[in-house]
Amino acid sequence: MLTASTELTVLQAVAQFAFYVVLAVFAENVVFSRAMGVSRLIKLVNDPEIHTWQYCTPVILVQLGSAPLGWLAMTYVSPTLRAALPDWLPIAALRPLIYLCCAAVAMAAVWLLLGLLPAAWRRPCREQLPIATCTCSVLGTLLLCAGQNYSLLQSTAFGLGSGLGYLFAVLVVDEGRRRLGSKDVPAAFRGLPSSLIYIGVLSLALYALVG
Repeated sequence: MLTASTELTVLQAVAQFAFYVVLAVFAENVVFSRAMGVSRLIKLVNDPEIHTWQYCTPVILVQLGSAPLGWLAMTYVSPTLRAALPDWLPIAALRPLIYLCCAAVAMAAVWLLLGLLPAAWRRPCREQLPIATCTCSVLGTLLLCAGQNYSLLQSTAFGLGSGLGYLFAVLVVDEGRRRLGSKDVPAAFRGLPSSLIYIGVLSLALYALVG
C-alpha cells in the first residue's frame, strides 16, 4: 500500500517530467531556441512527397530513446573511459562519438518498434529513420542534457519534449509557408527568405513569452 510520502514523491516526479517536456517544447525548442534541424525542417515542409508524420515519428522515438542512453553513457561509461584514456586525449573529445553510438542504439530499437505498425506506415517511417537519427536536433539534445547535468528523469522528459517540439515547429512553419505563399509577399522574399524570416520572428516571440 502506498504511503502519503510515496504518493507525494510520485506526483513530484510526474510534475517534474511534465515540466521538462513543456520546457523542451516551448522555452527550449530545438528549432526556435537553438536553431537545430532548421535546414532539414525547411526541406521537409517544401517536399510534398514526405508527410510530417513520416519524419517526425522517428525523430520523437529516437529522441525518447537516446536521451536516457546518453545519461547512462555519461554517468557510467564516461568515467570508465576517462580512467583508460591517455592524458593527451580528454573524454570531452569522445563525447560526439559516444552520443552518436547512443543515437545508433536508439535507432536500432526504433527500427524494431516500427515493425509493430502496419506496412503502409512502417515503410515510410523506416525510410526516414536514418536521416531523423543523424539530425543535429537529436545529437544537440544529448549535448544539452549533459551540459545542464540533467538527471535520468529530466533527460528522458527533455528528450521527449525535444521530439514533440520539433513536430510543433514543423507544423507551425508548414502553416506559415502556406500563408507566405500569398501574392502580397514580394517576389524577392518568397520561398526560403520568407521562411527564414518567419522562423526568426517566431523565435523572438517565444523568447519574449518566456523572458
